[in-house]
Amino acid sequence: MKALRQIGALIRKDLGLQFRSKETFVLVFVFSILVVLIFAFAFGPIFPERGERGKLTASVLWAAFVFAGIITLNRSFTAERSHGALHGIRLTGVDAGNLYFSKVVSNVIFLFLLEIVITPIALQFLDLLDVVTVGILLKLFGVLGIGTLGFCAVGVLLVGMSTSANGGESLLSVILLPLVIPIIMGGAKCTVSLLVTGGLDGGFWLQLLIGCSLVFLAAAYLLADAVIEE
Repeated sequence: MKALRQIGALIRKDLGLQFRSKETFVLVFVFSILVVLIFAFAFGPIFPERGERGKLTASVLWAAFVFAGIITLNRSFTAERSHGALHGIRLTGVDAGNLYFSKVVSNVIFLFLLEIVITPIALQFLDLLDVVTVGILLKLFGVLGIGTLGFCAVGVLLVGMSTSANGGESLLSVILLPLVIPIIMGGAKCTVSLLVTGGLDGGFWLQLLIGCSLVFLAAAYLLADAVIEE
C-alpha cells in the first residue's frame, strides 16, 4: 500500500506539472497535427484504395507518436534534474523502482490522451474515418496503448541516463529509436491490419508487440535503481 501511495502521488505530481504549464501538450499536439497535415496534403485530396490508405495512415500515426513521445520523454525528468529535486525526492524515502514506474504511467497517460485526440483527426484527413467502426477504433487504441507502454518503458529509463549528459536530447533519440524498432514494427503492422481488414490477421505481430513491451518494462524496472542513483 505504501508503494501504491508513493506511485499515485508521483503520478499526480507529474500530470499536474504537465497540464498546468500546457507547454509540452501544446508542443506535441501541434507537432503531431503538422505531421498528419504534411502527409495528407502530400498524398491527397484523391487517395488510393483502402489498403494503401491503411498503410499510409499507420505510417503517419506511428511517426507522429514516436517523435511526440521523444519530446515528451525529454521533458519528463526536467523538474527532477533541476536544483537537486531528484535527490530531494529520494530523501523522502521513495523507492527508485516506484519513481520509475510512476514516470512510465504518467508518460503513458499523457501520450495516450494525445493519441485519442490525434487518431480521429488523422483518420478524417486520410479519408478512413467513415470506414472505421467503433470496434475497430477501440482495438486501434488498444494497440496504440500497448505500444506506448513499451515505448515509455524503455524511454523513461534512457532519459534518466541521458538528461545528466551533454546533448542529452540528441543522445536519447540515437539510443532509443534502435531499441524500440520491434515495438514500432509490431504496432505499425497491427495498425495496418486493423485499418485494412478490420481485424488482427494472425497473432505474430501482436504477440511481438505485447511481448517486447512486457520484457522492456520488467528489465527497465530492475535497472531503474542503478540508473536513478547515477
